[in-house]
Amino acid sequence: MKISELHPSVRPYERLELFGAEALSDEELIAIVIRNGTKGKSSKEIASQLLSSDECQQGLDGLAKLSLKELSEKEGIGRVKAIVLKACFELGKRIVMTYGSNNRIRFLSSEIASEYFEEKMAFLETEEVHVALLDTQQNLISHYVICKGSLNGVALSFREIFRKAVKENASGVIIAHNHPGGDPTPSDADIETTRRLQTCGQMIGITVIDHIIVGRGISFSMLKNGLMEDV
Repeated sequence: MKISELHPSVRPYERLELFGAEALSDEELIAIVIRNGTKGKSSKEIASQLLSSDECQQGLDGLAKLSLKELSEKEGIGRVKAIVLKACFELGKRIVMTYGSNNRIRFLSSEIASEYFEEKMAFLETEEVHVALLDTQQNLISHYVICKGSLNGVALSFREIFRKAVKENASGVIIAHNHPGGDPTPSDADIETTRRLQTCGQMIGITVIDHIIVGRGISFSMLKNGLMEDV
């Protein structure tokens, strides 16, 4: 029986729409990825056959370890579907690697924060503002560049900082920007901006934990140097 002939409640595409991807079996997800079956076999049957092959006794893990050539030689797969499958497995691997890498970082001190941002920003040629979003245990949720500018500065968007923090359910943020000239000493404007950020954060329940200024081989922590306001 073709997929199109099945009742909508058991078709992989419709089930994903109705119940979410997490409700689908491995077989159903693979069927969606390979899209089309062959003469006499639906995509779901091909997916089931693929997952039950001798090389895939470990399920998806075994399937992901197959080479492009091995996948392409499987019945109903071929070159294009094998390429799509390998791309999906690689994306999954990268997500896991990113998650694992991020969650090994825990910002328990200004020194850790300074070292983290120095590694990423010390040799930038233009000024940038970066933000680290943290959970309640000070673990890194995500890190992103909020804006880039010329050597003379950047236009900082408070709204964008806190919009992303709220979206990712962050408890706190650490702001960092670099001084391409090398001297990380904060200007009066840097200090004022930090205090305004703290005030904005307090209003929506997100703590601005620190503001790191990165120079060449050295950085300045507003928190460590007593420039963060009690708000």
